[in-house]
Amino acid sequence: MNYAILYNVFCCWVVAVIGLSTVRELRKDPQPTPTWQAFSWFWLLASGLWFLAGLRLLAFFSGLLWLDRLLFYFDEVFAGFHLVAGTAFLARHVWGDTPWTRGLIWFAGIFVLLFLGLLFWLGIRETICTPWASEHELPRPAFLAFVVPYLLCLFLVVYATIRDVVARNRRGEWVDFSLTLATWSLLVYSLAGLADVRGVWAGWQLLMIRLIYMIAAFIAFWVAQTDRSHIRLIRPSRGD
Repeated sequence: MNYAILYNVFCCWVVAVIGLSTVRELRKDPQPTPTWQAFSWFWLLASGLWFLAGLRLLAFFSGLLWLDRLLFYFDEVFAGFHLVAGTAFLARHVWGDTPWTRGLIWFAGIFVLLFLGLLFWLGIRETICTPWASEHELPRPAFLAFVVPYLLCLFLVVYATIRDVVARNRRGEWVDFSLTLATWSLLVYSLAGLADVRGVWAGWQLLMIRLIYMIAAFIAFWVAQTDRSHIRLIRPSRGD
């Protein structure tokens, strides 16, 4: 029996637990802004994604491949809609509550619904088994539909990061470092996602990818459980 899969299950559930802890801390705020609400939704959906990912891998470890495949469909629902929540957070962080922001959220949502419709209609194309995990290959039309909101979210997280750094250089201080740090957590998460879509990994590569996801979750939790209005990286001098 291959116990390496259990390590993968453990990592998935660690990310899920940290994500839920982040949501719990964020919801202590009696009047969260729409931006922080979107951030909370992102980690709630990400927690569901990683809990189901661990559960389906546990089914695979137990020899229940049919259950693994069934849970994969539910897992992809969370995977799709956490991209919508990420788009909402990043767009609101950059542009606020504007028609442009709402348009991007609807755009991402429509493609996620298209992705899920195609996935449930066409079904899993192929299942690849490794000593570390099982990987279910999406049908190509569903994959292409998923790539659209994925690339949108990736573009927004890079754009928001560059925008925050440029604004900091111009002002001499961060405009809102708590939001910048939250954006960085999604940037780290996106880097792990890029490595994940690279293909099926086995060995230390998968270990590193899972660790990157955990780092992203820890950053988000640190932001959530700290007084966000007082987070600073570099304080301005008294003469500024």
